[in-house]
Amino acid sequence: MYPGCRSSDVAPPLQGDCMRCEGCGTELPDNAKFCHQCGRPVAGASLQDATSNVDMNDAHDVANVANNSKGTLDNTPVSDVANVVINSKDVPADALGAPAGSSTSDAQNSPDAPAEEAAEAPQGAQPQEDLAATSSLKEVEATQVRPGSPQVEVGDTVPVPTPVDATKEAVRLDLTDEDLVDSLVTDPSRPGSTGRMRVYAAPDPIAEEQAAEKNHRLGLITAAVLFVAALAMLAAFVTWRMEIWGGKTLPDTVGMDQAAATSLLEGEGFSVATTEVVSDNAVGKVVSQEPAGSRRVDPGSVVALGIGVERSVPEVEGMALEDAKEALHDRSIDHVRVEYENSDNEKGTVIAVTPSAGSVVAADEMVTLVVAQPYTVPDVVGLSEDDAKEAVERAGLTYETVMVASDQDPGTVVSADPAVGSELKANSKVTLTVSSPYPASPYAALEYLHCAPKDLSTYLRQQGYSLLYGATRDDVVAATWAGSAASPQVVIGPNPFAEYRGFQFWATDGLAAGAQIQGVRLTFDQDSAPDAAGALKVDQATVNSLMEACGLKTSSGTTTTATPQTLAPKASQAPEFIAKAGTQGSDTWAIVVWRANDQVLAAVCVAPTQTLETNLSAAGISLDAYEGSMANLAATQLLIKG
Repeated sequence: MYPGCRSSDVAPPLQGDCMRCEGCGTELPDNAKFCHQCGRPVAGASLQDATSNVDMNDAHDVANVANNSKGTLDNTPVSDVANVVINSKDVPADALGAPAGSSTSDAQNSPDAPAEEAAEAPQGAQPQEDLAATSSLKEVEATQVRPGSPQVEVGDTVPVPTPVDATKEAVRLDLTDEDLVDSLVTDPSRPGSTGRMRVYAAPDPIAEEQAAEKNHRLGLITAAVLFVAALAMLAAFVTWRMEIWGGKTLPDTVGMDQAAATSLLEGEGFSVATTEVVSDNAVGKVVSQEPAGSRRVDPGSVVALGIGVERSVPEVEGMALEDAKEALHDRSIDHVRVEYENSDNEKGTVIAVTPSAGSVVAADEMVTLVVAQPYTVPDVVGLSEDDAKEAVERAGLTYETVMVASDQDPGTVVSADPAVGSELKANSKVTLTVSSPYPASPYAALEYLHCAPKDLSTYLRQQGYSLLYGATRDDVVAATWAGSAASPQVVIGPNPFAEYRGFQFWATDGLAAGAQIQGVRLTFDQDSAPDAAGALKVDQATVNSLMEACGLKTSSGTTTTATPQTLAPKASQAPEFIAKAGTQGSDTWAIVVWRANDQVLAAVCVAPTQTLETNLSAAGISLDAYEGSMANLAATQLLIKG
């Protein structure tokens, strides 16, 4: 290394002193074109800028690879470094730092070159065919050698391996001895000689410094950008935490009193809307909040608060039923019972509520809604008269009754007018048609048996009858009722063939007292006989007409007839008569027509069959004595023993 030079990797100067910048005096390498300290162009930059360094240290022997007679390399190891110029058609001269169009001959004629290197270098011989086949050889011209290497002269040409890329900073070829012998420095005269060569492209300090400066500036810019970005992110995070942007944190007000919660939210800049929420243990407090607390929301947002209220019955009167149910459900009242009541209010509207509006109720307490329905004629058909009247009154209506003969049980409602289901105003009148509890006519003997005693007493009095004789024995009626001349006489007692009469200071109406009816006899003359019977005669035609007029039929048992000729036992003095008897259902009947003096009389007797047999037996009368003929028994009891 020469004194004052900056690097041992730079070729030594041609004249013994390092180059210096004319502007600042900084020592410069020989190949510098610009001062790396102040940037001043270097005057007289030489062709040496394009040189490369070849280190041949530690080479044992170098074969003589030139085929000319100018000189050869000896066996002496080469320990110094020779600068060589790559003279190749494949590498442009400007890539090596030499001016365009320059050549190695220019370098040889440079005034700075030593005198011994001024001689023209002869052209080297072409490489051998085997060497050319294994590597691409370039001409290398030695521009400067150290003293002590007399075998290498200026102009000598030696083969080198694969072309050096001058654009590389440092291309190093490490070859084995065999590679060097065969491929690099094989000398035909001295086979087996080996060596090691290092080839360097000459660095460009100015370009390196500019690239380093550019990289430095880019690094500073990148660091600055990253720093600014990190600072911006930190500032954004801090300002977000300070709620300068990104909304405000919403306080959690659940459990607070309504007034305190409202004040807190409004103080933070939020708007408040409230709704009622039924609560059993948080009345007047916030039970729900939307949006929920601790969330970030926009300033001025509306916060919905659910305020606890008591479970109280709302005002529902006048509402439609479904609306009323919904109002109760909104107050968490789900146990609802509905009742209907006749009313002049609009159909289907609530007219009453129990408990009343405003009452606080438990979650499982029942609330009753009374709903208006029109005054409607209830379904009373088939009910008893008394039950039908009660139903009509409950419906807010009035009634009147009309008795009619009917196959229905006596006292049963057979129809209503207006019809069942009709909608009326309050206190409208409904006419109830009732199956009469009374006999359809004074001649309907069997119907007397099935009337209630009180009803029969009422009926007889309504028909103008009066009580001639009345008594009660063992809760059985014994009475005689007489009416107008056009009405038959009515005898009621346990034996329908017997007479019940006598003096009484005070007659007892056993019917009105509810005593039993066990037998009935109707007696009439021509004036009181049924019109359908026509003129009464003692014949079978009159008997048949009386049967029809009195509603008697032969439904079971045996019908018997009797006349004085068939009477048994025989009676010495028997009036002219005709008798007929039979059964109808569970009842027994008998008709006797006879002549008394100048008029014809008739009697119709009825009694429950079982009761009649019992009562006759108790009186000592046996049907067997009359040859089993109820007609004979009836005629005998009425005409002969009567």
